[in-house]
Amino acid sequence: MSRMLALRDEFRMTASLPDVIVQAIMVRFSSVMDNKEALLAAVTLPKFKLRWIREEEKKDTVRAMLTTECHELLLEDQQLNAQHHNKPADSTDDFFSFEEEDCAYSAETEVMEYLKSAGSELGVLRQFRRIKAISLRYNTATPSSAPVERLFSLGNLVLTPTRNRMSSKHFERLTLMRYNHFFKDEE
Repeated sequence: MSRMLALRDEFRMTASLPDVIVQAIMVRFSSVMDNKEALLAAVTLPKFKLRWIREEEKKDTVRAMLTTECHELLLEDQQLNAQHHNKPADSTDDFFSFEEEDCAYSAETEVMEYLKSAGSELGVLRQFRRIKAISLRYNTATPSSAPVERLFSLGNLVLTPTRNRMSSKHFERLTLMRYNHFFKDEE
């Protein structure tokens, strides 16, 4: 949008056109530009990160949102680890016991390292486990039920008791019966 506004001086006949276009974009996409999920989806893609945000205040806000998401993942990981390791092992008697190193990044460190990393390929996400999990959460499309809905596109028959609570075997039989007429030999 800043490029569009920079072209303002070059236009003679339509000098106000860039202003109108930018205003229309802001009105049309204001809900998307302030949406948490959309912001996190864009920031967790290495191609974009924070490069597309111009205002420092908004960059700080998005950085804080990403850090909060990483903290939540860290807490989930700690809860899962606590459930798996509910019996503390007495490592003082073990001859080969060494001090355990905390090799896990803190959430702030991981976010800062990710945002400073130079790569713009998706492979960069392998180095940042939590950022990758957030990226997968916000950049993955939800599966569509359209093929199943098309299978039973017979009007109101979808909600009838015959279609209600189908077993896998019954579903398979209906699917085969529905589409086998395409393969019927015509004599």
